[in-house]
Amino acid sequence: MKLYNTLTRQIDQITPLQPPLVTVYTCGPTVYDYAHIGHWFNYVRMDTLIRVLQATGHKTKWVMNITDVGHLVSDADDGEDKLEKGARREGKTAWQVAEFFTEDFMSGMKSLNLLTPDFITKATDHIPEQIALVQTLTEKGYTYQIDDGIYYDTSKFEGYASFAALDLTEQQASGRVAVNSQKRNASDFAVWKFSPAGSQRDMEWDSSFGQGRKGFPGWHIECSAMSMKYLGETLDIHTGGIDHIPVHHTNEIAQSEAATGKRFANHWMHGNHVTVNGEKVSKSLGNGVRLQEIMERGYTADAIRLNILESHYRSQSKFSWESLEASKNRLQHWLAVAALVWQPQNQTLADDAVASEVSWAAEDIASSLANDLNTPEVLSRIDKLLPVIENNLLSEQLIAPCKAFFEYVSRVLGIDLLAAGPLPKEVSVLLEKRSQARLDKDWSASDTIRADIEALGYGLNDLPSGTTVWHRL
Repeated sequence: MKLYNTLTRQIDQITPLQPPLVTVYTCGPTVYDYAHIGHWFNYVRMDTLIRVLQATGHKTKWVMNITDVGHLVSDADDGEDKLEKGARREGKTAWQVAEFFTEDFMSGMKSLNLLTPDFITKATDHIPEQIALVQTLTEKGYTYQIDDGIYYDTSKFEGYASFAALDLTEQQASGRVAVNSQKRNASDFAVWKFSPAGSQRDMEWDSSFGQGRKGFPGWHIECSAMSMKYLGETLDIHTGGIDHIPVHHTNEIAQSEAATGKRFANHWMHGNHVTVNGEKVSKSLGNGVRLQEIMERGYTADAIRLNILESHYRSQSKFSWESLEASKNRLQHWLAVAALVWQPQNQTLADDAVASEVSWAAEDIASSLANDLNTPEVLSRIDKLLPVIENNLLSEQLIAPCKAFFEYVSRVLGIDLLAAGPLPKEVSVLLEKRSQARLDKDWSASDTIRADIEALGYGLNDLPSGTTVWHRL
């Protein structure tokens, strides 16, 4: 399998350190507010990566973190902790806020049919590991102390700016790094922050730093400590949003490789931004649409996933209600065709040709997924195949290969295409009665029974051949 690698800026073959095992770390949410659709685009894409790795014969060990402390509002080192800010907004403690939004995020993962990572790690559960990593960096001479914490000296890490091709002067001017007169270099970042003098934070811990002052970890140190604890000092794949490249992931690399002397991750996968009305989806802009809001409008998890997969993970995607409605209609067509596997018909002369088309489509889809997760190409290939099935229907001979095809697509895309069947007995009985009514040319009874079947959630399509096929509404 090949993926674009931010580290090399080219599409590289995934070469696991311990095949067939592939270790994957995903930067998870900061749980001070609800996740919005931009976040879910990213997590569905990362979930698809895991699904495809597993489908190609790899075993995966997947870790996703929960940032429940230490993420400051600037994404660098100034401002207050986002959890503290959320606590003030909600009138709760930071612990209560973290618990509430963690549970909401986990519920969203389940709703969107995301696979459950092997480890979901909270930063607050791994404070000793983070303190130990800071101590290692200090012993190796990479840190220094100023009034508000322990900082990493980026000038001591050769090639600090290379991963993100950073212009450090421009970063300072743009505010991507915090201005602090005590820092040795503008790009230096906190690995441990001290609690403000004269105040008590909801989340603070004792450490050997700061002569007895309590404190809390820097945002970047969390991911390094937790990923290396569960996946080792070198990861196969590290994933996250493209916005993490210039600060968070650059700092993860610097501190991890300084501590171990080894490459931190061999492959970096980044999902691009999502826009709404031409603007990047962002909590700070207040233009993020919540998952619950989307589902309350009648869109299923499968329709949302399909909408996300219609754009490539490296392209800047657009979210709109119009595109989501189109995805919903596209999915309804897919489901109607997939439901034909529960409705075998008489054998036809075209069966062998249909079987070949299904086989070729499966090969093309596997090839597209293995080539940098090209999901738009996959969806187009499915659209091309479906009329072939639809126009010929499915004989008993075709049921097994077509069912296997739809099962494969469902597995790699996380969309259940076979949810429709088999047909419930009560609907099957009504369908037989309607067939008899049509034979008797009792059109009134036929229409009444059709309405009864639709009330049970099934639609009918009477074909020119006289065959009636059903689908879920």
